[in-house]
Amino acid sequence: ECIEEYKKLPLEIEEKGAILTRLDTSTLSKEINEFGSVSEVDIDAYSIDSGLAIPLATVKKERKFKVSLPAGIDKAASFLKASFIKSDGIKEEGRVVTVNDNNTAIVSRTPQSIGGYELSVTIRGHHIKGSPYQLSVKVSRDYTTLTNQRSFNVGNHTTGVAVHTNGEVFASSDDGFVQVFRQNGTAVRRIGSKGNGNGQFSRPWGLLLVGDRLYVSDYSLDRVQYFSAITGQYIGQFGSKGSGNEQFCNPEGMSTDGKGNILVADYSNKRVQVFKEDGTFVQVMQCD
Repeated sequence: ECIEEYKKLPLEIEEKGAILTRLDTSTLSKEINEFGSVSEVDIDAYSIDSGLAIPLATVKKERKFKVSLPAGIDKAASFLKASFIKSDGIKEEGRVVTVNDNNTAIVSRTPQSIGGYELSVTIRGHHIKGSPYQLSVKVSRDYTTLTNQRSFNVGNHTTGVAVHTNGEVFASSDDGFVQVFRQNGTAVRRIGSKGNGNGQFSRPWGLLLVGDRLYVSDYSLDRVQYFSAITGQYIGQFGSKGSGNEQFCNPEGMSTDGKGNILVADYSNKRVQVFKEDGTFVQVMQCD
């Protein structure tokens, strides 16, 4: 109803003209926040407004996002604005191309530096649903020019690998431990041992580094344990065998959305479970 009333108003104030109609802007802001969504244009598109994934971009390479708007927004879509604000406060305007025939618009920007950005999508200054979105810009790497290739001797059946920001490489082994290497391939320490106690593994599978915390999924013990990535000290765990919430059947890979959530691929249950970094259950995403 609010949007219908909004459409009746002039979108521009003509010279020497005046708008006599008074609009409840707080209600309009609420209405705008209830529509709209942003997704990536790429084949591996996923929803950003769900808060379950953090989009990545590469410095000095154009990044495109699709904005879906409801039918009937008409000329208001021409007031769609996008801005990219870096963590240091520097603002970079985004390019917006409106496609009216299917109620979508394309927002694009070529980030000029690495680091965290906020993508704000607004109509007449009001954020659409989920805006602002978080964007992480990484350095561009050309792997075709690699010449210093090397191998890391981990042990029996390696399924998980992760790289710390300090350059250390973490690799899981079916022998019941996680081996840590320097960049040159030198083994420096092990985390965990074979067994089913705290800090022990049966089949360590997926690895995930979040800051200085290492998460390790155990395929056979149906749980996720987390450790200090620096000292290897055991911190805690979550999960048990089963098909209910907070339970696993052969957990494998893990990822993070950059907003404090851990996503765990619950392989045999054919789903993804979402947890807070401390192991608190958030939700289940069923996979057909």
